[in-house]
Amino acid sequence: MVSEKLQKKLNEQITHELGAEMQYLAMSFWFEQENLPGMAKWFLAQAAEEHEHAMKIVSLLGEWDLPITLISPPSPVAIFKNAESVFEAALGQERVVTEQITDIFSMARDEKSWHVEVAFQWFITEQVEEEVNARDNLARIRMVGDNPAALLEFDRHLSA
Repeated sequence: MVSEKLQKKLNEQITHELGAEMQYLAMSFWFEQENLPGMAKWFLAQAAEEHEHAMKIVSLLGEWDLPITLISPPSPVAIFKNAESVFEAALGQERVVTEQITDIFSMARDEKSWHVEVAFQWFITEQVEEEVNARDNLARIRMVGDNPAALLEFDRHLSA
């Protein structure tokens, strides 16, 4: 059994994941405009992952015969000061998503909705990986500093 409160949280998470997808798209487009195709490609891949996460929750709701309610996510931030500010924003976003996922997990545990808890263990594991990647990339872009050659090398690294 899944309470209405938990159902609402699950549907909100779909919106959060789609919002994250849009934010990563905006970040990718910013890097395209800055002629940094490797970083643009990396953020485009992140956007695709967020889309997959949203669809995974949609699929789970379908399996559990729960209603799916789509809400428009807020508009993404599209203007950034520099590459470092983009990576800072990405880490901040991943931290917010981690909180959202752990809230759902905790609520499922409290309500003894074991199937939701088990399913969201996968999302928790995924978020650990996402935060590590975001922290590592932020640390690397900070090492780059104002060095254009290092920035281009990091761009090539993310392209791979």
